[in-house]
Amino acid sequence: MRKISVSGYGYIERLGYDRSFALIGKAGFEAMDFPLYPEKNRLAFLSGEQLNAPFFSDLKKKAAANGFSIGQTHAPFGYREDDGSTLDGILGIYERAAIATAELGADKMVVHPIKFENCVGDYRREECFELNLRLFERLAPTLEKCGVTALLENMFIAQKPDGFKRLYPTIYSTAAELARAADALGPSFGVCFDSGHALITKEDIPAACRLLGKRLLALHLHDNTGDRDDHLIPYFGKVPFDAMVEALKEIGYGGNVNFEVHFGNVPEAHIPTVFSYIYEVGAAFRRVLDGE
Repeated sequence: MRKISVSGYGYIERLGYDRSFALIGKAGFEAMDFPLYPEKNRLAFLSGEQLNAPFFSDLKKKAAANGFSIGQTHAPFGYREDDGSTLDGILGIYERAAIATAELGADKMVVHPIKFENCVGDYRREECFELNLRLFERLAPTLEKCGVTALLENMFIAQKPDGFKRLYPTIYSTAAELARAADALGPSFGVCFDSGHALITKEDIPAACRLLGKRLLALHLHDNTGDRDDHLIPYFGKVPFDAMVEALKEIGYGGNVNFEVHFGNVPEAHIPTVFSYIYEVGAAFRRVLDGE
């Protein structure tokens, strides 16, 4: 049975693991998208040559004690080829993230591509595509060893052409490009489709899901109004969720119903209310996907 899942984005750092996991379990979620990117220190979990494996296996037990599992993780992100990062350095981080994912009991890890600073639209797009192929091809042996599938996420890029932050399509913004990359990389790779990112880059969201087909293995469901990556709760923006879910049903999507909503400004006392709403939306989506 597919699970209703929520990301740990935006509240674990504030509430800690014990309180966060208790809230997730009490709300009824059956799975979690675990962030391997602490907002204040992205590499705190993964820094150094050796991974603290017991830390992650203990979190797996803590999740189980609260009635849910870690369904997928999100690897650290934000790297650029021109920011001083090296392919070897990024590869090492992704390899440790894959090991951490396995220790958490998950078999899927969401990854972002490396982006050039000015990779807007088609500018240096093919060069960027090939660079990411080289990186992810080198990651494949670790993924296979860990039993983890890396999921390529549809993306945007932020620029300030006139002094104001604006969001544009970039590498992996289209379903066609994601499908091409996943096919080239082989069975250790799939796609995580982000509904909010797709709205920003003006993708036809139901059509994108249909094009991705069986490559689509996980979701980042959240809403916005088309100009900012707000990570709003569903139906508070312009994402066509009902049409999207129907498209997912058509392609036989078999993964979890996972929400990546940001809780940074929600007072702790009100998080259970938001969780309850999200869970009910997820339950409704699951009924459609399961043909009930």
